[in-house]
Amino acid sequence: MIINPYLVLPSVSYDADAQAFFNAESTAGVTLTATEMNAINTLVVNCKAANIWTKFKALYPLIGSTATSQKFNLKNPADTNAAYRLLWSGGWVHSSNGAQANANNSYAFTYLIPNTNLTLRNTHISIYIRNNTAAGNLADMGCGNATTANPSMFLASKYGSTNALSDAYNNTSNRISVTNSDSRGFYISSRTSINSHKLYKNGSSIGTDTNNEANALMPNVALTFGGYNFGGSVVQVTDKQFAFVSIGDGLTDLESQVFNQIVEQYQFALGRNINPTQSFYYNTAYNNETNAFLYSTQITDATTQIATNTLVNDLKGYGIWSKMKALYPFVGTTASQQKFNLVSSQDTDAAFRLNFIGGWSHSSLGATGNGTNTLADTFLTPSVSLSLNNTHVSVYSRTNNAVNTIFDLGVQDLSNNSIALSLRSATDGGLTRINEGFSASWGTNTNSACFYLGTRTASNVRKTFINNTLVNTNTTASTALPTTKIGIGANYYNNTSGSSNFFSNRQYIFASIGDSLTDTEAANFSTAVNTFQTTLGRNVY
Repeated sequence: MIINPYLVLPSVSYDADAQAFFNAESTAGVTLTATEMNAINTLVVNCKAANIWTKFKALYPLIGSTATSQKFNLKNPADTNAAYRLLWSGGWVHSSNGAQANANNSYAFTYLIPNTNLTLRNTHISIYIRNNTAAGNLADMGCGNATTANPSMFLASKYGSTNALSDAYNNTSNRISVTNSDSRGFYISSRTSINSHKLYKNGSSIGTDTNNEANALMPNVALTFGGYNFGGSVVQVTDKQFAFVSIGDGLTDLESQVFNQIVEQYQFALGRNINPTQSFYYNTAYNNETNAFLYSTQITDATTQIATNTLVNDLKGYGIWSKMKALYPFVGTTASQQKFNLVSSQDTDAAFRLNFIGGWSHSSLGATGNGTNTLADTFLTPSVSLSLNNTHVSVYSRTNNAVNTIFDLGVQDLSNNSIALSLRSATDGGLTRINEGFSASWGTNTNSACFYLGTRTASNVRKTFINNTLVNTNTTASTALPTTKIGIGANYYNNTSGSSNFFSNRQYIFASIGDSLTDTEAANFSTAVNTFQTTLGRNVY
């Protein structure tokens, strides 16, 4: 046989941790397919890019179709108890879809003991469940001491017939319990502090426990999944099919979102995802905030993706990203895409996602009010989320008009404490109010197609910037933070009763709410925002 010296055979290069896992599988007599190996490698590479790889003590990808192939811990694939390899007990059924428990005697023993191997008040456990069943009070994962104190870690996708449950070593006293009629999905139970314990399903927070958890104990028996290890005896054995399990440090909202994306992409690669196939998964070229936002919005336009990532990077580079409570870039073409807050793109009121009320029009050029009944509720209450003399708000409008008084952003409570931006009216030209009474005077502005920013940096210093230029410094004193929610496109007056007025008919392409900005920060912010709009072809200056 003559070998062509110019023929170069293709080689596959895997991440070192993925390769170690493949080696362990091979040593155990398991041959993974190319599809399975690529899925594992992408999983590892994505977790590292998202800076969450180091947070895991154990990752069980449940790959292959045998008990042997599915026992290895991806984080440490040594075939030892100390490496937390799984011990399968009872009548499990293993297939390419994962590991199926039998609701009788099946459970998986991890050898990982929370009190020994995890950090107090900094833990998570996760499970990916592929079937929806109507079984009774069964545990999908957990462990607890068989004592009176009984510190417990517990996760059930559907306990009884209607509820998802989560404990983070607080037993049942402060247990998260939320209605959940479908057990299918990816669940994360995470504690990140003494008073922050959250339950996520498919990347979204579905339950929160903020009680002060003074219990200084964690369970001293090993975590199991498929049942609950109660002081060494496994009870409440479940009937679920598991496709992924993890144990490790606590995960924030953002980390939980990107972890969900990564795991969903892994399941999609194996053809066993139970959630709808997405057009966007985790992309290592983008930062975590961009990835979470693009996954929530499912925006696939490359120009918008790159522009969004550049905006986040620019704001971080300028040192002002941390000052933002809410950033609304109004990208995409629908209300469901334009509602998301770039800072925290959870689809929840607590993440300040927008609720578009009335007859808004949405397009790639932003969101346009109708001047009659349109308001975007931010769910952000200044007295809860902002500081009296440390606040900014901004709006970018593409419409130049001079009509009767309209508010582009506003809130006014029953004590007349107000935050308001009005870019232009028929008789006056520009209004800025920040944590002050409702009688503040108007300024001058002849073009409402602009980027308008107001910031309060002291009790008697409030400034207005238009298109990167400081146009006014005002000494009107602050009074108090409004106690009701901010609206965009109108003044949200006493919004506990749903009242609003001064409706706008302008087209909006950006808005923000957060801490105050210095002159330099305001200029840099304006530059970053206008660069973003220029890339999208919708800038007005």
